[in-house]
Amino acid sequence: MMPPPPHAGALAASLVTGLGAGFALGVVHFATLARNLRLFAAGRLAAAFGLQFVRLAVTIACFAVLARQCGAGAVLAGLAGLLLARTWLLRRTGAGP
Repeated sequence: MMPPPPHAGALAASLVTGLGAGFALGVVHFATLARNLRLFAAGRLAAAFGLQFVRLAVTIACFAVLARQCGAGAVLAGLAGLLLARTWLLRRTGAGP
């Protein structure tokens, strides 16, 4: 038997939570990417790979928690927030379109 559909208010809250969490995570993720690139350019490969691992692990863990707590809709909204943060940071730094 299928569970009843979520209440519209709960679904909206879940999507807003996902979007906000994804945007915040995206800002941190892509801001640390700049630091990561500087480490690679300086030849500090161990530190660069360590930071890369931490960046990806934190991003994956946050989306896993979001999926477990709020569901698939929140994860999709979170991914949209992540892309919005990327676009915002690129335009803010002058590196984007």
